[in-house]
Amino acid sequence: MLRRTAVLCALLCAWTLAWGSAPVASALAPPSSGDPHLIALAGQVLGRSYRENASVAYIDASGTRFANFGATEDTDFEIGSVTKTFTAELFVDAVARGEVREDTKVGDVLPLQGAPVGDVTLLELASHTSGLSQFPMSADTVLAVGHWMVASNPFTYDRDTLLQQLQSAPLTTRGTYSYSTVGFALLGQALAAAAHTDYPSLLRERMLVPLGLSQSWMPLTAADLPPNVTRGFDVLHRSQDPWPLDAYAPAGGLRSTANDMSAYVRALLDGTVPGAEAMDPRWIGDNYRALTWSIVPFEGRDYTLHGGATGGFQCTVVLDRENDRGLVILTDTIGGLEQQGLEILAHTPM
Repeated sequence: MLRRTAVLCALLCAWTLAWGSAPVASALAPPSSGDPHLIALAGQVLGRSYRENASVAYIDASGTRFANFGATEDTDFEIGSVTKTFTAELFVDAVARGEVREDTKVGDVLPLQGAPVGDVTLLELASHTSGLSQFPMSADTVLAVGHWMVASNPFTYDRDTLLQQLQSAPLTTRGTYSYSTVGFALLGQALAAAAHTDYPSLLRERMLVPLGLSQSWMPLTAADLPPNVTRGFDVLHRSQDPWPLDAYAPAGGLRSTANDMSAYVRALLDGTVPGAEAMDPRWIGDNYRALTWSIVPFEGRDYTLHGGATGGFQCTVVLDRENDRGLVILTDTIGGLEQQGLEILAHTPM
């Protein structure tokens, strides 16, 4: 998880240097509201790197405390790949409902029979052991990188285009862990097909509504966005287009707030999230892992963690399950947030 975000930021910084410019320095916005102690700690940690506006929520048995910098608990952020945690939990829930099995093959529910990926199981997708790369290598991918470099949304593919991209996708590392965004996009589309619905409806009906996450939503295209939608910034301080992800939405398309994400963390800690077992590590072939969640040792304790980034937003969820507490950070800039989340949670007194 930490390496993936580092690679993302390194790629953008390398492109920046190639064009003869360094990332623009930026100071964290002044505190706007929240708990004084959390503001002091979070401000010190977040202020060490490029950052604009941020909302931090600390959750434990006594309740939730916030620290906001140029934002509020109701500010809307893209949460990027943290969306994958919802998709993993929907998978576990779908198995419990009997809609799919762990060994259900992609080709059993989507029109990919005969393609290499058609033989992949849903569990392989959920555990990042399918052999699919991070993104399919195609002309579409090259075009997507071009969109990203000019601060526009690189993921505008509909479901049919996604399936076409995957018709000839190789499974180069099948059976070993290799993080795959396209794999989770495919998993979400397969779960929706098995439930005879679309992914945003599946997410809303089985996760967002039952958990009371009324400020969380999933736009698929630019037409779904209101004119005043919040926009983030890249490491050059360029305003980034929002990223409604269409067919890739199950892998990173959710937008949310500190209010909703703190409620999500509380439900994760309580075990009341449908499919909460996705957080529990287990043997999957030769891999002992949770489903998309990472178990990260830090300062003598194991934390359950997932992060996500889009063109201009970043989100990190860190759970200390042993001590029933967690942390959410939402920012409208990208870079290095997982490590900062671990540090803030570890150093917040219990």
